[in-house]
Amino acid sequence: MRNILPVWILLMVGLMTLFAGVALAVEADLLQSGQKAFSEGKYKEAEKFFTQVVAKAPDDHKALRSLAETKIKLKKLQEAETLIDRILKMPVVKGRNVQVYIEGDPNPHEAELVDETVMVVDESAAAEKEQSQSFIRGDVVKRVPHYRVYFMKTGKMKLLPKSKTRIQYQGIPTATRDLALELKAEVQKSLISTQHARADEEMVAIPAGCFQMGSGQGDPDERPVHKVCISVFQMGMYEVRQKNFQAVMGTNPSQHVGADLPVDSLTWDEASDYCKKIGMRLPTEAEWEYAARAGTTTPFYWGPTLSGKEANFCDSACELNIREPRVTDGFKHTAPVGSFPPNPFGLYDMAGNVSEWIRDWMDVGENYYLISPEKDPPGPRPDLQACMRVDCIGAQSITHKVYRGGAWNENAGALRSANRRDSHFQLRPEGTGFRCAKSSQ
Repeated sequence: MRNILPVWILLMVGLMTLFAGVALAVEADLLQSGQKAFSEGKYKEAEKFFTQVVAKAPDDHKALRSLAETKIKLKKLQEAETLIDRILKMPVVKGRNVQVYIEGDPNPHEAELVDETVMVVDESAAAEKEQSQSFIRGDVVKRVPHYRVYFMKTGKMKLLPKSKTRIQYQGIPTATRDLALELKAEVQKSLISTQHARADEEMVAIPAGCFQMGSGQGDPDERPVHKVCISVFQMGMYEVRQKNFQAVMGTNPSQHVGADLPVDSLTWDEASDYCKKIGMRLPTEAEWEYAARAGTTTPFYWGPTLSGKEANFCDSACELNIREPRVTDGFKHTAPVGSFPPNPFGLYDMAGNVSEWIRDWMDVGENYYLISPEKDPPGPRPDLQACMRVDCIGAQSITHKVYRGGAWNENAGALRSANRRDSHFQLRPEGTGFRCAKSSQ
């Protein structure tokens, strides 16, 4: 006797199939309506549509992102950040493996997404059109967006209309995560603006004194070691925070965003302009090294070696190939200013966290260390703020400024007090920030 499925099971399967198709159609309609409202600037209306989609498909990263972008337009920044964090918590997939939900089929299918959008005629719509043409003359069937997918189980490639199909990644693509990170940075910068911070740089009085500048064991540009005497001046206790920089400059170029994180990845011009706008200046190279050493003569101002408790550099958590796997400083990227102990002068992060632009040019044509005056050396060409002459093009000694101190993305050796680096003054070296100084006269 043949096995015949009970009628109630057949009814349940039919209902599930019907509901799956209806759900997909509703989600597609809501998403399309939301996108239309957003493009027309009707953000409150778009918010309602996208909220409904997210309620029905909470793991749909596209819907989450669309809702987050709408929240940003509505100035609901905290809500937007929460939505973005939901995306960032999703696992990252390197391939394009997806679950495919098809209208009329309650079960998902494993597949590989080959093409995100292919504009073709919907075969089912075309078939319906062909059947009706013998009775009524209608409009020509238009091309509509489809997914092109490769089904793992059957080994077949198919085109599926987007209006009747939902694609769900088993995680999120790397590109999607990168976009979410960019969006989060945008939100965080907007949140910083709402704090209405003031450029209140805490200054430390640096006493006059003499020291031996440079190092006989370091790179060639750190030689010769020579005596330098510095007059009394003031130095920023901390590297300039993003909230301060953003309050004055109205922009924030930082890669790693946070109100109390140091501003990073900015040009020398931007650093110099900030200090000028608050009545200060960048420190000279001699002032910087004198303040960093703070009376010490060891390679680092805390001693001869590094344990990870003194400064932020490329440690075991750092993803770069220069990382030091045996040491952990507690931070993957930049740390809030003042997270590590100060040097003997009471200055924080003079080693690590971000490198710091200083006022001097890097003079490679002739070694400035050989000819610099003993008293308050101003650096080579102290009056030259930029190079506009034709004969300056390509001249490193005129176009490159010095930065000091090492950073989260550099190795331990870069944190030495005598270490020097340079870059074109209009470039944005990753992980480079600054602090301001002020003459006491």
